[in-house]
Amino acid sequence: MNLHQLKSFLVVAQHGQIFRAAEELHLSQPALSRQMAALEADIGAPLLERHSRGVSLTRAGEVLRDEATEILARMQSLIGEIRSGEHLMTSVKIGVPPGLPGTWLRERLGGMPENVRVSLIEAPTDEQLTLLKQRQLDIALARRQSEAFPTQLVFRQRMGIVVRLGSELHHVLGDRPSATLYDMEGLRVLAHSRGEIRVQEEILKNAMRSVNVDATWIFRKFGQYSALIADLVEADVALTTEASARRNFPGWEWIPLEGHDASGKDLVVRTWATWNPKPSPEVTAAVELFTQDPTP
Repeated sequence: MNLHQLKSFLVVAQHGQIFRAAEELHLSQPALSRQMAALEADIGAPLLERHSRGVSLTRAGEVLRDEATEILARMQSLIGEIRSGEHLMTSVKIGVPPGLPGTWLRERLGGMPENVRVSLIEAPTDEQLTLLKQRQLDIALARRQSEAFPTQLVFRQRMGIVVRLGSELHHVLGDRPSATLYDMEGLRVLAHSRGEIRVQEEILKNAMRSVNVDATWIFRKFGQYSALIADLVEADVALTTEASARRNFPGWEWIPLEGHDASGKDLVVRTWATWNPKPSPEVTAAVELFTQDPTP
């Protein structure tokens, strides 16, 4: 049994006639009949029932038709992969936290070797570090440092708030280049409920406590309906980075926050590149793209 016989068999099964199948295959009827007889001999079971109107498949023929269809499809895919050089590609899987600017990521990954295919997996920090430990990720772009893996700070994003355009608060803050912690006094603040962006919320909450500013916190998962959720819970502002604001709060204005956290550090969200020890050359090349020119 060979692929040529399987292809011929599928054409016969499609037409239900040796004559029409032979025409499509540019073979004589006797030659095609001999192929089918040889295939049946190899299989050890009749595949075709011959009758006056042509041929029909036996039960064994139906099974072979289904299997042959999958085999030939896989072979065609494999041939296409080989011709395209896909088999020469190496995959590097990188975890990406929500709210990381695509432009920054694109600039770094633009220097990847041509034989490396990058797969991006969006996930919060805890999930990324678990996947890294399980070696389902090669690099984690995490929002906190890891004590178990090599890690380096690669990006900083300013924290800020988004306010509704045209709202009273927007009229108060909209003409200012930034807001302060004191502007949050008494406001209803929407913050991300998952551990990833919760880093921002904890930083800001501790900072506000240090200057005796009080606010009402509302935790929800951010996504395409974040602006609607903010309306439903009557939030005055939402805490987020600028990149996340553009994605999740269209029609709102993002205003950066000035100030320091409880430890005296600027109000920023930090992203660390984290990877397993003894990385492959391809992973090492990817790590260098993130660490050779980190954003201060």
